[in-house]
Order: sequence, then C-alpha cells, then structure tokens
Amino acid sequence: MGLFRRFTEKRTITAGEMIAAVNDRRRYGATAPIVTTDSAMRLSAVWACVRLLAGLGSSLPLDQQRTRGGVTVDVTRSSLFDAPSPNTTLSTWLYQLWSSILTTGNGYGIVTGYGANGYPTSLELIDPAVVQWQQATDGSWSVLVDKQPFDRWPNGPLWHVPIFTMPGRPYGMSPIENARQTIAAGLSAEQFGASFFTGGGVPNAILYSETELTAEQASGIKSAFASATMNNREPAVMGAGLKYERVSVNPDEAQFLDAQRFTVEQIARLFAVPVELIGGSSGGGSLTYANRESRNADFMSYGLLPYLVAIEDGLSALVPKPQRVRFNTDALLRSDLKTRYEAHAIALSNGFMTVDEVRQLEDMPPMGSDVVPAVEAPAPDQVV
Repeated sequence: MGLFRRFTEKRTITAGEMIAAVNDRRRYGATAPIVTTDSAMRLSAVWACVRLLAGLGSSLPLDQQRTRGGVTVDVTRSSLFDAPSPNTTLSTWLYQLWSSILTTGNGYGIVTGYGANGYPTSLELIDPAVVQWQQATDGSWSVLVDKQPFDRWPNGPLWHVPIFTMPGRPYGMSPIENARQTIAAGLSAEQFGASFFTGGGVPNAILYSETELTAEQASGIKSAFASATMNNREPAVMGAGLKYERVSVNPDEAQFLDAQRFTVEQIARLFAVPVELIGGSSGGGSLTYANRESRNADFMSYGLLPYLVAIEDGLSALVPKPQRVRFNTDALLRSDLKTRYEAHAIALSNGFMTVDEVRQLEDMPPMGSDVVPAVEAPAPDQVV
C-alpha cells in the first residue's frame, strides 16, 4: 500500500515506528561502515581527540638533558630536533608522529642521515600501513617495510615507538582497530543522521484513505498530489475519503542523536580526553578560572603523560646515553603571572634555583651560562 493506510485503522505515526520501519528497510542490502584509520578520522569525535592530543604534544618544546651527580642540566640539542627531515618542520614532524601513535599504536621512521658520532641527524617518518611484523618459530620478531627486511635501531635504520603493548609483542595495539565497533556505530549514526535531515530517513507526510487502494491507485494519487503541491503554497483540495497529515518527528526522539552523544563519550574515554575538551557534555559542572589549572594538571597526569613518556623514550634512543629528550610541559601547566613570580622568588631566596633557570622558565635569555655543552659519544655499535 506504500504510504497509504486505511483512515479508520490509524491516524498518527510515532517516531519509534518510523525509525523501526527505516531500520527494517536498511537491514536488507545495508552494510556496516568499514573502519580504517582514514574512515575513523572522518568521525568528528576521533578527529577532535587526535587534533587535541597531537596538537598539544607537537607544540611542547623539546629539551635535551643530561643528569650528572643527581643534577639534571640542559645540553646542546641535537640538530635532529631542529630539522628532523628536510621535508617538514619539527612541529609538523611531531604532529605526524603523534597522529600515527594515537591512531595505530605505533610510530615508525627511517634514519636517513648520521652525525660524526653515529647518531641520527635526519629521520623520515613512514606510514605504519607499510610495516609488517613476522614471528619466527623461536619466538623472535623481524620487521618488513614494503616487504623488505629492516633491522631496528640501533642495529639498523628502522626506528620504532610503540604504545599500548602486550607481553610477547614488540608492536603496539591499534586504538582504531580495537574500538572498531564503537567507531562503526558512530559512523552509522552520522550516516543515518545525514539521511534523516535530507529527507531519506522518514517521509514528510502521509495520505490516509478510508477505502482500500490498489498499488496503481495509490501511486496515481501520490503523483497527482505531489504534482499539484510542488512549489505551490496554495491550499490543497482533496476528494472524500482522503486525509493529509504532516509527519513531524522530534529529532530528540530519534535515537541516532542519543547514539551520537554516547559515541562522543566513548571516543573521549578511548583517548583519555575529557569529553568537554572535544565539544561534548560532561553532564554537570562548569569550568571556572579557579579550577582551570587543576583540570590541566589532571589532564596532563591521566591523559597526556602516558603518550609523552612513550615518545620521550623513543626520542631518547636517538641521542647518546646518558642524555635524554623530554617535553617541556611548563607552558601547559603555567599559572598566572603573579603566582609564578611568587614561586620564583621562593626558589631564588632558598637557593634551589638560579636566576638563569628562572629566566629559562619564562622564555628569557640567560644572564650567565647554565648551559652545559654536549659531549661526543661513540656510535651505537661501539658502545661496550
């Protein structure tokens, strides 16, 4: 009967019935979205989480340090961290590294240049999709890049930073792969939402008939009515036994909006990002100036720190021991000017910071010389 019903049987249609009818129709021939790294990034919540974390991580300054006698001092930074690749800036390079780790659980690069001490001066990041891991019968692992074997740094040019690792596996698990169902549900909700608001989700009106109609009669009446009312705001006149009713479905009653909100929360939980930072609703409370610093500290400790540590370990493998590479997170946790200056005064009066160290925290040039030059170290294959 198409969209025509007997007038005496039912006069209204509920949102739930319309959604059920659409879902019944979509079960036949409809397929679940294919979830890949690229398709997952089309989901706004995934994009927002990666943009937030990668954007913050790539904007933090890199410090190269050495600890001697329990004292950590800055050393001259390797040229690798000024221009890691001739094709990108450091911030772009770091953003690519963060994006790779956040979406696939792994970051890979090929060392393309070496300094006099045998350590890298340039490193090209590569797509994790071209890397394959193989396990031998003795339990050892080998790596193929574009089906070509590569040795891992420091024994070879392949540099690797994993996260979300499991015992017995040298590579990290992919968040996108392990959250495939959640992401697919989000993509499906967005597709249904687009169909709903462009007219494919539900019909905009129903014509009721008090008498039974054949398929041909129903089609004829529908065509005639559509033709008469198309681009025409004049009143419609119908014969006896027909009634026109506009279908109005409140979007809040359509379950796909609730599904989208739930997906945003799930994705934020997956990346350990506070949902309000990606435009979602935290369900209560408001952010004030007083709790902003505390919120930033919590986000640093529980959200950003696990990624920072993994990437710092990977970058530290590219410089001579016992040097380490660290992200300077002071900018993220920086308090207001008055509070910082009061803390600096306490540190200076008690003698556990120098003037140059305080000036460095404020991004000011040193008055003296607290910087210790780097010491040349032997190449990795010469270290005993």
